[in-house]
Amino acid sequence: MSEPAATKPRKSRMSGRHVLMCFLGFFGIIFAVDGFMIYQAVSTFGGVETPDAYRKGLEYNTSIAQDERQTALGWRDETKFTGTPERLQVMLRDKEDAAVAGKRVLATIGRPATNRQDVTVTLAETAPGLYEAVFPGAVEGTWIVDLSAYDGGSSNEPVYQARRRAWIKP
Repeated sequence: MSEPAATKPRKSRMSGRHVLMCFLGFFGIIFAVDGFMIYQAVSTFGGVETPDAYRKGLEYNTSIAQDERQTALGWRDETKFTGTPERLQVMLRDKEDAAVAGKRVLATIGRPATNRQDVTVTLAETAPGLYEAVFPGAVEGTWIVDLSAYDGGSSNEPVYQARRRAWIKP
């Protein structure tokens, strides 16, 4: 006699239903991971780099004229950190290599990748054309220095502007 059909071992076969479930599971995981990545990207960067880009665009010709005036002056600067405690030192010179004295100089010092540690300092003239300020919270590494030099008085328009990268050695 033969064995009843219920006691025979069944062979496992891949059916169409198994293939469909694997297919849907695979793409479900892909969609879930893509959705998570899209959410992380959109929630961490809103896409706006300059909040007042329209206004800056309207003032573009003014910026070009200011750059031309600065180029005509022929000024240059030497920017560095020196001493202990760290001091920002800026030397301003004109076309004839003479010191540019009697200016009000401001510097915004910050890290290249973030504005969390940005500090604005007023530099004092310690010698003709040499401007210095103590840099509060000086930490080694790379810093960006945005310089603005103004004529004496209450002028709101900078005569000279520059952006320099400076390094504080460990």
